[in-house]
Amino acid sequence: MAPVGARAVSERMVGQLAAAAALFLIGTSAPAAARLEDYPLLGGQALRFVVAGAVLLLWVRRLPDGPVRLSPGTMARTVLLALVGIAGFNVLLVAASHRADPALVGMMLGAAPLALAVLDPVLRRRRPGAFVVLGCALVTVGTALGAGFGTATALGVGLGLGALVCEVAFALLAVPLIDRIGTVRTTAYAVSAAALQLVLAALIVEGPGTYLHVPTPDELAGLAYMTVGIAVLANLLWYAALPRIGADHAALFYACTPVGALLAGLLLGESRPTTATMVGLCLVILGLLLGLGLDRAQRRRARVSSGD
Repeated sequence: MAPVGARAVSERMVGQLAAAAALFLIGTSAPAAARLEDYPLLGGQALRFVVAGAVLLLWVRRLPDGPVRLSPGTMARTVLLALVGIAGFNVLLVAASHRADPALVGMMLGAAPLALAVLDPVLRRRRPGAFVVLGCALVTVGTALGAGFGTATALGVGLGLGALVCEVAFALLAVPLIDRIGTVRTTAYAVSAAALQLVLAALIVEGPGTYLHVPTPDELAGLAYMTVGIAVLANLLWYAALPRIGADHAALFYACTPVGALLAGLLLGESRPTTATMVGLCLVILGLLLGLGLDRAQRRRARVSSGD
């Protein structure tokens, strides 16, 4: 039997690897989405979330307490979470990937934890930590540097920032739901609600013919990857990481998101990184690690000195 200390270290390492893998996969979603430029936008997202919702609902049925009945308030918040944090985020992500270098989109998405680290204290009427502000400044400069040398249109940058806003909103809306019904149920119910929203939107906007569109092998591979690799596997890894290392430590691994976007973009031939893009990427990763890592260390020292 392994010693308790060794088991704790092993669990922590598993959590760190799971967080890094999950956020790396999220970064690869932008280049994968770029392969779907000629596929119906809403119809494609509807198909992947119908499949992902079915898989996650089966997972909920295997939980010890199984499904739970939602109150009207919880159901309304779940529908809003689905609309903004899942359906809205993914539609904007795919649209941005058609008009901007996927590496740049990955940089913008990687800024989510720093945005939350600033918004959370502001909403609580507190001053954000100095390291968080410095990290945000580096991320902003890095992203601007990557965007300013022909790697994106103005619309592409706007859509990427919209996806970032949706990702931040997802976290803010999900926290109360996770406290009430747990992370797995929150994700399964929100993904299922988003699937229904996207199916209806596709029928209204794109028409019934959207589901008669036969994907090419490239499009089918992109849809399959974004369904299994992102909507299901990345979520499973993320939820394996959170209880082992905590949300604040897991957020450090958002530095893997722009790396995943760049490597996948190069592999798929969707990214054409310039020197400015690479310098910008380095600044984004430095900003994430500096802002989140040093702020977390500062808060830990403050707790120790206060005797907590």
